[in-house]
Amino acid sequence: MADLPLLELGADPRERGRVHGATLAGAIRDNVATYLARFEAAGAARATIMEQSEAWLAFIAADNGEYGEEMGAIATASGLSATEIAMLNARYEITYLAFGTEAKAANGRLEQEGCTSFGMLPEATADGHTVLGQNWDWLANVRGRTFVQRVRRASRPEDGKPDFIGFSEAGIVGSKMGVNAAGIGLCVNGLVTPRDGTTGMRKPFHVRCKEILDAWRFDQALAPVVETDRTASSNFLIGHSDGEILDIEATPDYCAYLSPVDGLVVHANHLVKETRTVSQMERIAPNTLYRGPRAERLLRRHLGRIDRPALEEVMRDHFSAPAAICRHADPLLRPEKRVITVAAILLDLDERILYATDGPPCEASFQAFPLVTDESRCDAA
Repeated sequence: MADLPLLELGADPRERGRVHGATLAGAIRDNVATYLARFEAAGAARATIMEQSEAWLAFIAADNGEYGEEMGAIATASGLSATEIAMLNARYEITYLAFGTEAKAANGRLEQEGCTSFGMLPEATADGHTVLGQNWDWLANVRGRTFVQRVRRASRPEDGKPDFIGFSEAGIVGSKMGVNAAGIGLCVNGLVTPRDGTTGMRKPFHVRCKEILDAWRFDQALAPVVETDRTASSNFLIGHSDGEILDIEATPDYCAYLSPVDGLVVHANHLVKETRTVSQMERIAPNTLYRGPRAERLLRRHLGRIDRPALEEVMRDHFSAPAAICRHADPLLRPEKRVITVAAILLDLDERILYATDGPPCEASFQAFPLVTDESRCDAA
């Protein structure tokens, strides 16, 4: 299996977008085609998606100008339209509008995104580090069209936004899983509720993810999730290397909060704490109901001595395959709806290292991507 692409990027958003777009142009085009096919499978015509994407393009530019600049540079360098790049960056909102409709009509083998995430405080781990991780289960055709970026901006708050190392899809700005120079880490899960898509245009999910990893302090990392309402539901698992983790179930109108118990918190794709709205992901993907509890039970066997081998064993678990913690494609589904573990992610917040696989962890090795390299140590000296 080929190594995940690693982009070395800097502080200028236009230059980041230029390198991103030029280097990953083919993968970006493939992702555009994958998402358009998925939306069409949910009953959304291309013209409708492009009209929505045009509106999101204008919204993002007004909401976060730096994000908009980087999107524009990706579009120019990749040879795609700004609208197509906006579609990728707002695909979460567009996707969950479609999935919300599917959830209401689900009457059989409709299955979608399903991630299993976990966070461990120092008292739970063998080395006393704070660790986040997840299996990112998503469309099989996205595999091979992802990348890791090491972004060097500032090592002190007074000098700018923090450096970070993160994982993302080709064509999408920032990272949805990653750790920054301040020791702030992020993992995410999809949720579906009846209110998704009913509150109008709000700060998109991927913009919120970027702003979390732009934060120097933990309270600043929480703000992008909680300070405004949302278009679509999502779960944010946010940690800090000083030994703090908070899981936020963020629905369009509400936020509910889960803290670690005995140093461990686990989440799948259905609401656990929030009771003011209805969870719908389990209608589409009943496997969410056992993936989270099973991962927690397996991890608790090693509580206080959880290490990489124990984590990797849980992430390779195949109970109820193919709809397992380690997800594989279901041949009974249409190809554009097939879901796999596109990547398994581990974040050591103390060491500022991202470990990632290119594909299911049962068949792909973890690659280590440290934020701080020998070269950057020399530059700092």
